[in-house]
Amino acid sequence: MADKPVYYGNSKSTPLYYSSNGMSYGGPSPIYYGASRPYGQYGSYGSYGSYGAYGGVAGGDQGGNHEGITISRIIRVLGQRWLSIFVFLLIGLIVAFAVYSISPTIYEATSQFTIDMRRSTPSANNPIDQAMADYGNTYVEIFNTRLPEWRSEAIVKKILDQYRLNFPKSSVSDAEILGVLKGSEMELQRNSRNITISVRSKEPEMAMALANSYAQAIENFTEEENRGRCDKAVSQIHSQVEKLRREKDAVAKEILEAKTEHKIDSLKSNAETIKQTLIKTNDEILQLEAQERQLEEWEKLLKIVEKEPDKFGSIPSNVSSAKDIAGEYDEYLKASAEYEACLVKYTEESDVAQAKRKDVELAKTRFIDASKRAYDASVSALASVRNQLAKQRNKLEEVRADLASVGQKIDYAESNLNTKEMDLKTTTELLREMSLKEQEARMEADANNEYVKVGNPATMPTAPVSPKPLIIFGAGIFISIALGMVFVLVLDSLEDTVVNLSDVEGRLALKVLAVFPHVRRKKREHVARFLIEDKYSQFSESVAGLRNLLDTPRYESMTNCILVISTQPGEGKTITSTSLAISYAQTGRKVLHVDFDLRRPRLAKIWNIQLDESRSFSHYLNSHASDESPDFSCLVNKTDTPNVDAICSLPPDGVTPSSIFGSSIVTAFFAWARENYSKIIVDAPPFGLVGDVVSLAVLVDSVIIMCCPDRTHFKPIQFCSRSLAEAGANIIGIVVNDVDIGTNTAFNPAGRHTYGFGYGYGYGYGYGYGYSSMKKAKGDGDNPKPPAGGEDQAPEPVRNSHRLPSGEDLADED
Repeated sequence: MADKPVYYGNSKSTPLYYSSNGMSYGGPSPIYYGASRPYGQYGSYGSYGSYGAYGGVAGGDQGGNHEGITISRIIRVLGQRWLSIFVFLLIGLIVAFAVYSISPTIYEATSQFTIDMRRSTPSANNPIDQAMADYGNTYVEIFNTRLPEWRSEAIVKKILDQYRLNFPKSSVSDAEILGVLKGSEMELQRNSRNITISVRSKEPEMAMALANSYAQAIENFTEEENRGRCDKAVSQIHSQVEKLRREKDAVAKEILEAKTEHKIDSLKSNAETIKQTLIKTNDEILQLEAQERQLEEWEKLLKIVEKEPDKFGSIPSNVSSAKDIAGEYDEYLKASAEYEACLVKYTEESDVAQAKRKDVELAKTRFIDASKRAYDASVSALASVRNQLAKQRNKLEEVRADLASVGQKIDYAESNLNTKEMDLKTTTELLREMSLKEQEARMEADANNEYVKVGNPATMPTAPVSPKPLIIFGAGIFISIALGMVFVLVLDSLEDTVVNLSDVEGRLALKVLAVFPHVRRKKREHVARFLIEDKYSQFSESVAGLRNLLDTPRYESMTNCILVISTQPGEGKTITSTSLAISYAQTGRKVLHVDFDLRRPRLAKIWNIQLDESRSFSHYLNSHASDESPDFSCLVNKTDTPNVDAICSLPPDGVTPSSIFGSSIVTAFFAWARENYSKIIVDAPPFGLVGDVVSLAVLVDSVIIMCCPDRTHFKPIQFCSRSLAEAGANIIGIVVNDVDIGTNTAFNPAGRHTYGFGYGYGYGYGYGYGYSSMKKAKGDGDNPKPPAGGEDQAPEPVRNSHRLPSGEDLADED
């Protein structure tokens, strides 16, 4: 089934022509003959000259449906739609003010405490290390490990108790305190041992009180843990000391009983001298043994240091070369500290770090050498002590032998007493040693404990931390402006109407021949014949500029027969063809104005001609289609404008226009017209898929397409230009009609190349049609208003407050 046109005569809205088979618009198109510029140097025509943008060079890619995202386009869109962005800004400020108003006022208090953990190298067999909790080696690890305990229920209970102790008269419930503590934060200060506690509350007094109570509770909690760990660490040694003390008391009691029972005091007095010697010798042996043990420990320590220098702690001053070892160890520590500090600024592969590392290795070597020398000295000293000890032991045996000789004189019971005395002495020595160990263990456990001390207590906060007006209002302004910009850019990308001259030349790949200003008249015939009334108006000069452009050598050969078309009603096709015919007639040329809009003829009304069917163009073509030599002169109507003849039609009652177009009589008509007239201006129907315009376009010399800013859609005009070009028509360009140049619009000549002759009419109707002006040409929403008066009244024209207040606006419905 053939595609049928959509009849536009009684449509209340601006109709568009689309194919029933779903043909799409856009895509690649051929290069139009009229879009080339072989005569670009002829006078001021074909460029931005005295009559505005006539014959400008086309550009762009017709295949694309959008201009593309460019900085200039974004700036243009934002400048045109600044009011929408301003509305978004107002909404953003209102929302920000609402958020600021409803947000509660929060105060924050911060207290600070210091943590200290001095831990020696742990040992798996050391009961002290087993009792101490391992929280990590760095303060970050300690903090992260302790954090769950400092937020446990035990700490919360201590915080409540501490708060009640500090503020016994406070009426705040535990639930309120717990609610405030839920939002508290604890943070370890970078590169320090200081930990801050931040508490937020609606009341500044509550924030300060809970921050201080929190820090005090952690301090008390840590002290209790330290006491418990210390007691646990020395419990085993303490039990051994108590056991030895009891054994010592029991042996001393047995000795006293033996003396009383056997009366050996007199015997002892005789042997006192020998015994004193024995005791002295024994003491010397004990001292030598203690010195031997100490030297053995030093030997072990120096041997360990020689293998593992980092485990060196301290060495007694009486050790051989102790000062040298300590000095070398201090140099080693200093070099190691400088190397670690260097790693903070440089990488390990850097020259500075490598140099520092060499210094560390050198200091380490010197330290090991000093330790080795001390070790050798300690070995020699130990050998000397052992020799002395052997001598003393030999002497002890001799004294004991003497004592045994005297003891032989004592009753057998005396020997039992001596045994008990030896047991007492041994037990006493062990007790002394274990007491020293217990004391050392307590000191070590206390040194390995965790110390917490409140440093800076919280003070009363004076300024709230929330809400922050700068952040809220700044975010509101930024987000609202960003949303506004996105909104206007998306809205602009979704629009399909002509906005400015860059849309015409860039997206349609067609040049703009002329820009016609808006004319304030009530009736169509007044607008069409406006050139007769005022020859020096802006509209008249625009038409004259178009006529002069078409008379240049570039267009002269292709403008003897011109077809004026549009893609939809209301774009000024009939008025433009009439004005162009009058303009040509004013130059003395004989002009024929033909009404080929057979479905909706308008020229009879424009030229005020009374017709009957015998002189109706459509009826004549229909009835004489088979004539071999039709006489078209009978259809010619003289107009009141000199040199202008018109051929008009009546509404097509009983006539099928589709059967007329493409017939041989239409070809014969154009041949007759070319023989009798110098210029032929054809008023065609709006372009559709009925084939009318395509049939006419191939019979004329050139085609002019009408365009109205903010009313003409891209897809229909793209489809029109592509279809006509594929049929072989010569499209020379586009005429932009009904432009309000009274304001600073995108088509205002004040913003482009202008030229004035002193008439005060603003010659040179440059391109660029502003978005704000075009929005005024719309009705509700983004679509133009439909005609308000039926078929004979066009849609509401563009209105602007800058025009003179006389008359009413009217746009051509054709």
